[in-house]
Amino acid sequence: MSSSRTRDEGPGTRLNRYLARCGASSRRGCDALIEKGLVSINGRRADSPGMRVMPGDAVECGGRILVLPPMATAAFNKPVGMEVTLAGDSGRGIRKVLSAMPAGCVPVGRLDINTSGLLLLSNDGELVFRLSHPRWCVEREYLLYLEKPPSQPALAGLGRGVLIGPGQVCRPIRFERSGPLGLKLVLGQGRHHEVRRLAEAAGLALAGLERLRYGPVSLGGLGRGGRRLLAGDELEKLYRCVDLEPPDSSRP
Repeated sequence: MSSSRTRDEGPGTRLNRYLARCGASSRRGCDALIEKGLVSINGRRADSPGMRVMPGDAVECGGRILVLPPMATAAFNKPVGMEVTLAGDSGRGIRKVLSAMPAGCVPVGRLDINTSGLLLLSNDGELVFRLSHPRWCVEREYLLYLEKPPSQPALAGLGRGVLIGPGQVCRPIRFERSGPLGLKLVLGQGRHHEVRRLAEAAGLALAGLERLRYGPVSLGGLGRGGRRLLAGDELEKLYRCVDLEPPDSSRP
């Protein structure tokens, strides 16, 4: 067996990621399958989640050959009241939405239960990682619905940057009024409840919060609870914004 199979870095796909993309289990569950000796590559028992799967390899799990599903990325218009979690099944989680997509799809980041709007879903792990990581500074645009018009001191504070926690200063990339009770705001990362913490620190009382855009992908005319697979220029621009080569299927 080549040394690349035992390294966590190198060509090919990590075995646990490959299994998860095939729908065998969660990433952690796939680690357990490997530890139990239920996974083999080209007829040889796999002994590490970090082993690499190369094009043409035959991967078996429990005696069943696994085949990668097609790569898929989608935009979903999340309604208020839906939980973005893969843990458990409360009946109001996102599992039902994911079940209608190719295996291995997960949410890109999170929206809290009271926030609506654009949520990206994908089974490309590297794309999910880069879109979520602050290193790539992928823009997120939000629409804040306010209980009353924002004061000038609050708007001035947003421009200077607001302390939202110990040592955490949040300064929007840009913002603009959207009617008397609306405020569009763009951030370059997605820290935990960052928009709500920013609004509270700036003295803005929120009546609602919606995400309009993630990187180059916008809601467009997507209705609440609706979903669309990304393709063509829209998908290519999403990959390019985090310095990834788009899948061949993204091109007409």
